Amino acid sequence: MVESIWQVAEYTPIDQKLIKKYKLTPIVEKILGSRGIHSEEALSNFFETSHLHDPYLMYDMEKSVARIHLAIKNEEPILVYGDYDADGVSSVTVLVTALKQLGANVGWYIPNRFTEGYGPNEDAFLEAIHEGVKLIITVDNGIKGHHEVEVAKEHGVDVIITDHHEIGDTLPNAFAILHPEHPDGNYPFKKLAGVGVSYKLACALTDSELETLLPFVAIGTIADLVLMQGENRALVKRGLKIMQEKPPIGIQALLDEANFKGEIDEETIGFIIGPRLNAVGRLDDARMACELLQVEDENSAKMMAEEVNGYNDERKNIVNEITEAAKEEADEKIKNGARFLVLAKEGWHEGVLGIVASKLVETYHMPVMVLNIDYDQDFAKGSARSVPQISMYEAIDSAQEYVSKFGGHDMAAGLTLPIDQVENLEKALNQFVEHKMNDDTFEKIIPIDAILNHEDITVKNIQALSALKPFGMGFKSPIFGMKDAKIDNMKQIGQNNNHLKLTLDSNLNALMWSKGELFNQLSLNHPVDIAFQLQLNEWNNNITPQLILSDINSASTQWIDFRNKHHKTFAFLKNESVTYIINDNQKKLTENYYYYGESVAGHDKIVFRDLPNNLEQFYKTLQSINASVIYVIFFKKHSIYFEGMPSMDKFKMLFKFIMHYKTINLKVNGMKLLERIGVSFETFNFMIAVYEELNLIKKSNETIELNEIHGKVDILSANIYQKRLNALQIEKKLLYSNLDEIKQLLEQ
Repeated sequence: MVESIWQVAEYTPIDQKLIKKYKLTPIVEKILGSRGIHSEEALSNFFETSHLHDPYLMYDMEKSVARIHLAIKNEEPILVYGDYDADGVSSVTVLVTALKQLGANVGWYIPNRFTEGYGPNEDAFLEAIHEGVKLIITVDNGIKGHHEVEVAKEHGVDVIITDHHEIGDTLPNAFAILHPEHPDGNYPFKKLAGVGVSYKLACALTDSELETLLPFVAIGTIADLVLMQGENRALVKRGLKIMQEKPPIGIQALLDEANFKGEIDEETIGFIIGPRLNAVGRLDDARMACELLQVEDENSAKMMAEEVNGYNDERKNIVNEITEAAKEEADEKIKNGARFLVLAKEGWHEGVLGIVASKLVETYHMPVMVLNIDYDQDFAKGSARSVPQISMYEAIDSAQEYVSKFGGHDMAAGLTLPIDQVENLEKALNQFVEHKMNDDTFEKIIPIDAILNHEDITVKNIQALSALKPFGMGFKSPIFGMKDAKIDNMKQIGQNNNHLKLTLDSNLNALMWSKGELFNQLSLNHPVDIAFQLQLNEWNNNITPQLILSDINSASTQWIDFRNKHHKTFAFLKNESVTYIINDNQKKLTENYYYYGESVAGHDKIVFRDLPNNLEQFYKTLQSINASVIYVIFFKKHSIYFEGMPSMDKFKMLFKFIMHYKTINLKVNGMKLLERIGVSFETFNFMIAVYEELNLIKKSNETIELNEIHGKVDILSANIYQKRLNALQIEKKLLYSNLDEIKQLLEQ
């Protein structure tokens, strides 16, 4: 398990008068108080969603509106030029719909991710101009389109840019630029999505709030992961309400295709609608996604939704295939000490590499770069994702001599580089991490809104959380912590057992997605600290709380008991990075094998593979352990515990037979002898071996003969007797004892 650190938010209580005014439940008050929303002004701004800023507060809005109305009046062809992601196609839909309402001669265009790339494309502009377009309006792009804007101007075509992406050192020489962070402007809210800017222009053009378009604004805003604060929050909340009451035809068809029947909220967009719209542009031309949003015929919508859903299924399959292949390469690199994973292969689909990189960061919690090798074009191209401790932008910038071009921010980047520089880049990035981190590890940081007790987790409290919706970037769904929860039951679920289902503290149901492997690292009835989100589970008209775990930790060592279990139960250990402890009569297969008596300090996952032959050596190794997980197998080929030690009466009975017959042929009389004495074949052989060691008999092939006896002989003095006695004690203490008794040995 990756080590995690909980950062519990500082809590400022909210005044009782405000609690009554806004009808805050204790759990909601805890969350708002931990997020700095505790004053009258802050609470008012948070809960007030009716007010939207005047679109004319945005710089160049009057100029843009006047130019567009002139184009409509003169019947000039207008082109709305978008982008291939969910924000881009939503932006196109909003503006095109508004322009059509005004009677504009408008068309739209979305560039192809693979052949044209992101942003304004010169060839696309020239083709539109050749077809008679007189005004180009970019949505969700354009702020870096300096050259293409100049090309359009040279042909007498005006360009209006509407965008929200980072502004460079200079602005394009466009007719007008609508951007919430325009350096000459003072728009009150700076973090609109591309669709938010498009919507503002549409509102100004029509002099109305265009409520029927707000569902598309909600889709683009949520899918583009912009801040869920201020005006974005108001737009999304209103858009979700309208979408719940009457979804656009194309969206309803998409939800039907996904078999979705519940309430439409931000998670519906984030996990169902957004990924499906994005999948089209990731794999092919994004026009289909944009057409689905604008469709007005239900039959056409159904066919388009089927096709869009097909793209999403294909996208998921491609992501899974690449992720599994990348994990194999990643595991090998980590074994060799990598701290920044650079994974590259021919034939990896460029459109999904960002998703793959994100999944790998979740798995390994270190910076990851995933590249497609294109030998035809002689370059590697891909995406990178990071962890809070490392700025991806700084990391790549420090090695820019190996990179042709890149862009991004602290947590993500995209880049292109020559194939022969991939290895140099990988070395440079790992050196960057070594310099930044030294010997520090990448710890997973978990922000905790509040620590809850079992009694806080009720249906009523969970229902109250809906007052805080919508959640998103800058105002994420709250994460709670609970200390010392006891695992009563757990099992792996899902097609590949890749998820975990648990019962905690008798009646709390919990799920942990994509962490099925923890089944082999957690033990029942063991206290753990959990971080989780809360939701309701409805089954057979019964509503119960459900915890979605994001972290599970234990301050003490987890003991996993595989004693006397079939070897298939612990076969997974072959693929784990574990340290084996074995008896010194066995061969060490790798450097991760240790004999009893040797120190295993510094190793995190320990496997007691063999049952030790010596308790002192076992204790010596046990004292050196500071692991997070201990797997107990204690394998012994032949256990003697249930045979036990033959009594002295049985020893006397056997010896009387030998004295009587002097010589005994075991082949002829052995079975009769076993039945008379009442012992097993193994125990009989042990007793014979004791007599032989004490020189009472002589054994030759299948015959035993009585030796001449001089004086009294003590059975207990035989080494083989003491060895069996010791083996029985070890089996009793380690193999057939309660696991808690073994745990206490470590604590002692």
